[in-house]
Amino acid sequence: MSYIDDLIENGTGFQVRRNMGGASFRPTGGSDAEMEAFQTVARNLMLNEGDGYRIANTHKTSDRAQDLFDTVIVTIGE
Repeated sequence: MSYIDDLIENGTGFQVRRNMGGASFRPTGGSDAEMEAFQTVARNLMLNEGDGYRIANTHKTSDRAQDLFDTVIVTIGE
């Protein structure tokens, strides 16, 4: 099982939308705690890039004091 499959099946702290060629990951909501929990997911996605997927795009919030990821989009199987 690839990292991305395991994450989607067993992970917490994020929402995922998966399609034929990829997936997008976002926090479960907009609270500080939900945004903070998603940072670990985003960092791990970036650290494990190459295990069956590639990072296509990331986005950081612009309305917070910290640069926090609010979206990570991946392409699967490339």
